Amino acid sequence: MALFSVSFAPSGGSAEVLEGTTLLEAAGACGIPLHSPCGGQGRCGKCAVQAAGGVDEVKPLERAVFTEEELAQGWRLACQARVVGAAQVAVPESSLMVEHHIAVEGIEREITVEPNVRKIALRLPAPTNEDPRADLDRVMDALGGDVRPPQRLHPLQALPQVLRSSEFKVTGALIGDTLVGIEPGDTSDAAYGVAIDVGTTTVVAYLCHLPSGEVAAVASELNHQSQYGEDVIARLQMAVSEPEGTALLEAAVVDGVNRLAARAAEAAGIALDSIYEIAVVGNTCMTHLFLGVTPTGLASVPFVPAFQEAQTVRAAALGIAIHPEAVVYVVPNIGSFVGADTVGVILASEIDRGDGLVVAVDIGTNGEIVVARGEDLYACSTAAGPAFEGARIGSGMRAAAGAIDQVAINNDVSYHVLGDVPPRGLCGSGLVDALAEMVGAGLVTVQGRLRRPEEVGPLPEKVRGRLIENEGGMEFVLARAEDAADGRPVVLTARDIRQAQLAKGAIYAGIVSMLEEVGAGPGDIDRLLLAGAFGNYISRESAVAIGLIPAVDEGRIESVGNAAGVGARLALLSVAERRRAERIAQRVQHVELSESEGFYDRFADAMMLRPLPDEG
Repeated sequence: MALFSVSFAPSGGSAEVLEGTTLLEAAGACGIPLHSPCGGQGRCGKCAVQAAGGVDEVKPLERAVFTEEELAQGWRLACQARVVGAAQVAVPESSLMVEHHIAVEGIEREITVEPNVRKIALRLPAPTNEDPRADLDRVMDALGGDVRPPQRLHPLQALPQVLRSSEFKVTGALIGDTLVGIEPGDTSDAAYGVAIDVGTTTVVAYLCHLPSGEVAAVASELNHQSQYGEDVIARLQMAVSEPEGTALLEAAVVDGVNRLAARAAEAAGIALDSIYEIAVVGNTCMTHLFLGVTPTGLASVPFVPAFQEAQTVRAAALGIAIHPEAVVYVVPNIGSFVGADTVGVILASEIDRGDGLVVAVDIGTNGEIVVARGEDLYACSTAAGPAFEGARIGSGMRAAAGAIDQVAINNDVSYHVLGDVPPRGLCGSGLVDALAEMVGAGLVTVQGRLRRPEEVGPLPEKVRGRLIENEGGMEFVLARAEDAADGRPVVLTARDIRQAQLAKGAIYAGIVSMLEEVGAGPGDIDRLLLAGAFGNYISRESAVAIGLIPAVDEGRIESVGNAAGVGARLALLSVAERRRAERIAQRVQHVELSESEGFYDRFADAMMLRPLPDEG
């Protein structure tokens, strides 16, 4: 497949994308948040854009939205129009997502904002001989009988001075039903919280304005626990085998949270003590380590977490430097290796409320899979490993500047590099593309063997010349040394292909195993949701071609982005959503794949690099 440039106005953003990419996906690659409440199904008509140049023919769904005159002017639905050449796209303001929506590419829904934190402006009568009530009594009477007084000393220490310096015009800050602060003047609008997705590889923080629900700033960084191991298993081993293991891992992620909170606060122009609450999602191991709980029970059979229920603790007790009385709410886990992040995905996507058979897959170091059908909810974790995040791949790297993220093979190899700089390596989406293209060209067998030049049939000489044999065996050169950033070629080796097969085999076998829990097969899937950063940018066609995901109709596959992070934001912004998350965690049936009959046979079959299930 060819690569084409798509430019957007008035933002000025542009991206090179594979032929067949939707304009909605291309906009997402440029960081342009198009409004798409129907999840890219063409039903809502909210992602209207004006396109010129290389876009495909108008679809019936679009004819139902636009008049013939509008179609003649180039109006299209971004979720339906696909790139077939260089294209120019004008985005009207009305098609951009409004800030108060909880949104990410492919998933958006509105909620009633009702956070756990409230700030109430008060105008209190000054004390007199006739009204000599104590200062705290005066505040509590104004707030009403359903508010509890401060439970710690801090809010009381400056109370007399605060009241008198502000002429008794103050704001009471409440977390839940407890008064945690009295501030001079009307500061009711200065209430913020942070939703945090603690991933194995990255940590993402969303600073939210609690009265409106708007995202004020976003900050992210690599999870610094990576220095102690790439995956959960390595960190588990460190936590349980080294005396200071848990403390070191906790400090790594808590220090990261402090950095992210500070960066987000600076970007939004607010003080750190305006942040009153943090809501956290992560897998079960990550939530344990974040709280400094040694995950001993997760390290051996039977796998048992220390806790599953939601946890609420003081931020200061964890060493998080925000408001001194702030609290941290950790969304509940489901089971030993299916955590709060999966609850977040279910909460955000609402698959627990949907019709039909829905499968949600969060492809990361651990692949979390959820199957929903009617009242039934099943979830599991499958150890995919870090191959799709660039680890254990010779030229692998994370999705950063210099990473090849798209690959096409025609007369030669063409690729796209993040940041439009010389290539330094290959990230997960590029790995999937490369495998699909290499299998399609006959360079790799469906069993995963990288062929020698003499074994390959008719092939352009430029492509054939990229098959190289050296001391380590065969390798295929994607980017030549003279084109690479550091003078080293970006290659795929037989070992790399095997690592990718292991990862994708685990994901696919997990999906099939979970479907069997509800008496279904891949052909019964009504919706297949791809969550996470990798799931958001992966080529669906390539993922199907190598058997990473089931070969279902493309229209049934949806990318829902960082749905776990959206779930964290929902839990932060709505007490009702928080309670729903707790009910979801209790309702989901956790499946341990190691005890699932036939899983390893399915895993062996899923190693094949071809569309699955194999209908041949």
